[in-house]
Amino acid sequence: MAEDILSSEELEALLAAVEDENTGRRTRKKVVSEYDFIRPNKLSGDQIRSLQRLHENIAQNLTMVLSTYLRVSLEVNLISLGQLTFDVFRNSLANPTVINILSMDPIQERSLVTMDMKLAFSLIDRMLGGPGKSLDRVRPLTPLEQSLLDNVISRFLEKLKEGWDSLLSFNPVVEAREMDPQFVQVIPSSEMVLVTTFTLQAPGDLESGEICLCIPFISLDSALGKLGYNFQFATAQRRQTEQQRRQIDRVIHDTALPLIAELGTASVSIGDVLSLREGDVVVLDSEHDAPMAVKLRGQLKFTARPGIIGRRYGLVVDEVFSEKGGAKSPTLRRRLGPQRLEAQGSGEAQEPAPPSPPQQKR
Repeated sequence: MAEDILSSEELEALLAAVEDENTGRRTRKKVVSEYDFIRPNKLSGDQIRSLQRLHENIAQNLTMVLSTYLRVSLEVNLISLGQLTFDVFRNSLANPTVINILSMDPIQERSLVTMDMKLAFSLIDRMLGGPGKSLDRVRPLTPLEQSLLDNVISRFLEKLKEGWDSLLSFNPVVEAREMDPQFVQVIPSSEMVLVTTFTLQAPGDLESGEICLCIPFISLDSALGKLGYNFQFATAQRRQTEQQRRQIDRVIHDTALPLIAELGTASVSIGDVLSLREGDVVVLDSEHDAPMAVKLRGQLKFTARPGIIGRRYGLVVDEVFSEKGGAKSPTLRRRLGPQRLEAQGSGEAQEPAPPSPPQQKR
């Protein structure tokens, strides 16, 4: 019987449940979420996905650039994008490691680009004409080896600048180099940093390795508000370089369009059309000396008079109609079409002879 008696805590819980049923309210459990004050998350889910797309594009561009430079079929992939303190990142680096300290003008804070020693020696061996093998025993780089490796680092920084230009404009320049991670004190130990890790793979040609980019979050304050799905695609649609504009203009200017010159029109019956024979004459509704209507895709663009230029038929433009519907007279008489192409191919600029009067036939 003692087991059937409720405790005081069970009685209070039972009474609270009865009160909630009478009042129509439901009790909600409080959800407690953990927050790490040492390593807080500074990026939302949308911002992380935007940064991943940004660095994946950088990796694709690096694949093309480094494959052409090293003359091997390699692949650069984004493997991780993390938020951690600089002290944790520095302690994760081996000794020695290729560490490039970057100035990011106009950003005042410094950033880092690191590379595995095995990958570094493999790249150097490939640039010197070797098979791309790394050393069995890792050692610090010599000044000559460092200068060779700068060719790869400079191309990495170039694509990094282009990829980040839509969010944050900066000019990355290597201002110092280190091999021992403990000697790097350019960023406070407790400062949160964004660490992006790329892997470079070329099976049979290079030793696989990682390239890491470390940027302090304080440098990204002005760009964090721009991170997001909508901004990335809106920026991509608005951006157009001067070289792309010139290429589009060149393609448009060289595009051939069909011009149709109408001598005139006539209305005939179906019976007349079916009974037409060679030698029959169809009377048009226009006069013999009336200007011809020249159309482009069914729209009237200008009027002209027909004639003969050498062995070809030609037109002399009388009036040019603009898109607004007005007409303007041509101020300069030029020869267009096949005759102009032949003159350009011969390298001689000849003044076109005026066309002969139109020949009338009955």
